[in-house]
Amino acid sequence: MKDEEVDDVFHDMSVNLARHNLEVTLRRTKEQCFRAAKECALESLEGFKKMDAFVRSQYADEPKKMAEWDEIAQKYEFLDDEVEE
Repeated sequence: MKDEEVDDVFHDMSVNLARHNLEVTLRRTKEQCFRAAKECALESLEGFKKMDAFVRSQYADEPKKMAEWDEIAQKYEFLDDEVEE
């Protein structure tokens, strides 16, 4: 292989590794954000209200996360009705 070919292969491998690392970091960050949102939501109705729009906007394409979030939302449905009355 010529030096240019080696440099091109090395460059491609470096780009692919960097892309993979970014994808893993994003996935981990999203997991941590969801965990933190659940903690806030489980603390109080106010915490749930603050996190609800965020979770619904960021995790709408993840059915398992949304199902888990909907379970948390059900805990507050009756409280929300009482507050409005």
